[in-house]
Amino acid sequence: MNNLIFVVVGIIGLFLLFQLIMKLKSWSRRGKKAPKVGGALGKAILKGEKTIAYFYSPTCRACKTQEKYLPSVQNKVNNIFRINAAKERETATAFGVMGTPTTVIIEAGIIKDYFVGITPASKMLSSLGVN
Repeated sequence: MNNLIFVVVGIIGLFLLFQLIMKLKSWSRRGKKAPKVGGALGKAILKGEKTIAYFYSPTCRACKTQEKYLPSVQNKVNNIFRINAAKERETATAFGVMGTPTTVIIEAGIIKDYFVGITPASKMLSSLGVN
């Protein structure tokens, strides 16, 4: 019985440690220049436009929830790029995506915010200064 408790506590501890590492990595990306990538996303970043790069995976359950928030954001922000992290690995790697959903807010070529996990529309819009 004692061994089972140690295993459960160990698993919970590893999960919390992983969450902390992901938070620290996301905080460290804020304020840095957005990576150079190709396509329409790269063009929007070079123009300095307010841009949202949303990384998802087709098998991600949390991504399906995140998708529900995007239409209300898209009504106010034109540049939302949905990026399948499984297919566009180079772009995901350039942005340091470690899990999905990940939402990166870019303004004037700088990463303004970096959200890992489900992010409400209000938080995305607030980050861009849009009401």
